[in-house]
Amino acid sequence: MPTDTPLRGQRILVTRPADQAEPLCRLLESHGATVVRLPMQVIEPTRDAAAAARTLQDARAAQAWIFTSANAVRYARRLDAGVWPVCIAVGPATAAALTQVGVETVVVPPARHDSEAILQLAELREVQARDLLVVSGEGGRDAIEAGLAARGARVRRVEVYRRVTLPHAPETLAQAMAGADAAIVTNGEALQQLVARTPAPLRPHLFALQLVVPSPRVVEQALELGFTAVPLVPEQIADAGYVRCLERWCNARPKTHRKDTGMTDDTQDPPQPPPEPVAAAAPPSAAEAPARRGGRWTWLLVLLLLALLAAAGWEGLRRGQALLQARDARIEELQRSLNAAEAQADRLQTRVSDQAVAAQRNAAEIARFGERLVAQDEAIGQLREELGGGRARVQLAVVEQLLMLANDRVQVGREVPAALAALEAADARLAMLKDPRLFPVREAISRERAALQAVPLPDDIGAALTLSGLIARAPRLGLTAQVPEHFEAAAQPLAAAPADAPAWQRAWAAVKRALASAFTIRRQNGPSPQLLGVEQTALIRQVLALKLEGARLALLRRDGASFRDLCLSAAGWLDDYFNAGDPAVAAARAELLRLHQLQLEPPLPDITRSLALLRAQLAPAPQ
Repeated sequence: MPTDTPLRGQRILVTRPADQAEPLCRLLESHGATVVRLPMQVIEPTRDAAAAARTLQDARAAQAWIFTSANAVRYARRLDAGVWPVCIAVGPATAAALTQVGVETVVVPPARHDSEAILQLAELREVQARDLLVVSGEGGRDAIEAGLAARGARVRRVEVYRRVTLPHAPETLAQAMAGADAAIVTNGEALQQLVARTPAPLRPHLFALQLVVPSPRVVEQALELGFTAVPLVPEQIADAGYVRCLERWCNARPKTHRKDTGMTDDTQDPPQPPPEPVAAAAPPSAAEAPARRGGRWTWLLVLLLLALLAAAGWEGLRRGQALLQARDARIEELQRSLNAAEAQADRLQTRVSDQAVAAQRNAAEIARFGERLVAQDEAIGQLREELGGGRARVQLAVVEQLLMLANDRVQVGREVPAALAALEAADARLAMLKDPRLFPVREAISRERAALQAVPLPDDIGAALTLSGLIARAPRLGLTAQVPEHFEAAAQPLAAAPADAPAWQRAWAAVKRALASAFTIRRQNGPSPQLLGVEQTALIRQVLALKLEGARLALLRRDGASFRDLCLSAAGWLDDYFNAGDPAVAAARAELLRLHQLQLEPPLPDITRSLALLRAQLAPAPQ
């Protein structure tokens, strides 16, 4: 630890939240200071995190996001991990947090780091009808939103975190402030909570502390609360800036007010006045000796009192001089701070004026450049038309006919491939002309081609081939009940009786053979099906073929409603009259149901914009 730093022996109170104060505390301790950690708040996510995440997602198209603190960056990244637009940071710490989360474009005010400095940025001067987002914590200031809204911007605010006050006991506050020389308070809310929770007997000591705060607004707030010393504001709102500010304050303090472990002016004994000489006298007589001894003691007491009074007066004079020196040093410090602030304000005003002039000059140059580009395009177009001798006008007429053909193919015939071919031919002719004035027409054609290519076209050829296959297989599909073309009864012959059997047994066997040849007995479960004749079978198959032919015709005519009805009707005809257990019938029915789902008339896009732009270009200019 260094032994010659201005902060050696100083007791510094840090009120920043515990999870963010440790780097600052370690930096102060490395400079010799004794740090007292007294976090007044804890940072937590906002209560309605889902609404905040939706607001961030909806504001992706905004011109810029404005972050008021590093906490706003950290908690916003937890809610939205996507790509952010241009980000504006209130200070270097917030800019560093944005860089850490991967934001490439960050704008930071050059001098001051507060809401007023944000409003002075050149990027936020012209924001009429622009969308902006302010990312902050709950209970923050609305100066940025009010300033931007007054300029005509559409400003939204999203709160991604909140500060929760820690309930410190009075004993904890008394122990933390005992012997403290200065305190670092990083926001006005923490300062108010520190004063409100400090007991009344301790407030005089609190108000005597030297504060270091982040902005002039908090300085005014501290003076209104009753702090006697004017709070200090670092030139840079960062850990190193706070340390440098405290070091300058320690160097500017009178020597008698600095703490040290060695002997100081306060520990030296005050100088004693020299004893006054006593004149010699004649020896007293025996009678006068007691009286003179009493008088001598009286004079000694008087001299002792005079010496004590002189010492007290000297000490009072010395302390008065020290107080006067401290006051003069403080006045000089305030004067230097005031002069520096005035100089900084002058520089800032000059820079703002220069930036405003530069912005106006740049805007004027950009406008003139745009006008020159338009004029150049017009001149090139006219020159090409003159050199072409009217051939460009003929080519444009052909392009117009091609665009009209494409619109006709889409609107009347619903022929997407033909419309695509017409658009490609029109774009090719426009490409040969190389006229800058026709670039919007080509851009519109490109968008229309992309829209047509995205249309889901049905497989007409595949569906037609499927129907042709079903028509060819229809005569071979098995019906539910059909009379066989050839029927022969096959009877099982009965065995004859043995030759050596009795006569009556041989007679009975002969009777059984005769009866078996006359009758056939079969076992049948359930009612008998109704058999169809040959003519009925042919009619059923012919109806199925007609339904399939009708579906194929509707497909060719792109009649979606008739096609779906006929496919469904043919599937129902199979269910009614054909054998459902036949694999060929089941396959045919599945094919019909699949074709029933085919979308023959998908929605088609509007491709009239390119034609309208071309006709506007062909229209004669008003006289």
